[in-house]
Amino acid sequence: MVHDTLRPHFEALLERSLPDGSFAMAAGAASRPDATAWAALALHAANLAPEKVAAARSSLAARQSADGRVAVLPERPEAAWPTTLALLAWLPDPQFAQQARTAARWLAEHAGAHWPRQKDGIFGHDTDLVGWPWIDGTHSWVEPTALAMLALAATQQAPTARIDAAVRLLLDRQLPDGGWNYGNTRVFRHMLLPVPESTGHALAGLAGRTERGTVAVSLAYLAGPQCNAPTPLSAAWRAFGLAAWDEASPAVLENLVAALSRQDRFGPYDTPLLAQLLAAAASGGHFSALTCSRSHERV
Repeated sequence: MVHDTLRPHFEALLERSLPDGSFAMAAGAASRPDATAWAALALHAANLAPEKVAAARSSLAARQSADGRVAVLPERPEAAWPTTLALLAWLPDPQFAQQARTAARWLAEHAGAHWPRQKDGIFGHDTDLVGWPWIDGTHSWVEPTALAMLALAATQQAPTARIDAAVRLLLDRQLPDGGWNYGNTRVFRHMLLPVPESTGHALAGLAGRTERGTVAVSLAYLAGPQCNAPTPLSAAWRAFGLAAWDEASPAVLENLVAALSRQDRFGPYDTPLLAQLLAAAASGGHFSALTCSRSHERV
């Protein structure tokens, strides 16, 4: 059952469902595949509205190209980062096994651009390590790499070598004092700062793939008061990142509800933000709940 505190927010999410099964980016707006995928993941995690979840998955299947990718816009096939989200949405349902296999194959075959590391170069990280990019053919970054790891690791034939390479990339991008940002450590002589959402992505992707000691400083950063902002991405991925290491305290989970309540002041969140918050709240921060098989109940 969904807690009564979350129910109005799930109802608001369901109101954004469109006749073709997709979800609008916001009330009255057009749909986009990332909004559709995150909505399906949140509803599945909450065990709600199975007919809407199935319709959303079908909508994503209609957007999939023959090579397996799901582009954010049909006219921009290189912007295929929603492929990972579509794969995550399809994984619990065997009816979409073919779509999931094709998406996983495309994802495993596409890597971020990389080049030999230059001594005394402007970047602090190892540019020769391989992960996943936002845009096909560009450099690898933290959040798309972590999401691809989470998606591919949940498939039946996970590409171990690619995931192991991504682990090396994420550990290389970890900041010396803990945490991650979008994917740079040092630029010229300046060490950059971490942000909660990127740190949460990285910790969720690394859980079970590295020793706790290698990320202890990042866990301490994410659990600390500087990451307690009740904003959508920070709150959601703080919960996902800490729960992956069994460190999501009640206060961390309560912060998800606090972030949802801020819509009363700042207005409704866009669908991907709202759905990520709801997915984290409904699952208690356990990302695996977004892709596991389950029975459903209606909202």
